Amino acid sequence: MDRDKLRTVVEGIPAGSWMSYADVCVAAGGFADEARAVNQRLMALEIAGAHRVLRADGRVAPTALGDPERARALLEREGLVFDERDRASQDARVRLAAEEVAEEVAA
Repeated sequence: MDRDKLRTVVEGIPAGSWMSYADVCVAAGGFADEARAVNQRLMALEIAGAHRVLRADGRVAPTALGDPERARALLEREGLVFDERDRASQDARVRLAAEEVAEEVAA
């Protein structure tokens, strides 16, 4: 997965919205099974908006950016609502096609 595409995808997630780790991988030209390594890449690259990447069920991962409480607080500050099971609304989930990302990177 290309780091520039990864950056473009994550920085493109609007405030108050979220994407899953697997969706980010696919949109950045990788494969869904690369999702396990995305959190480490987000931390290493210090990508803006990285707190908007969640588990597919909408929960903040226990290791999210090394500080899951901070990640959730940032999301809540942006207006993202979590239910009683700590899951963000699926209505706020963003899914991008790899082609859309390629157009962004080329522009």
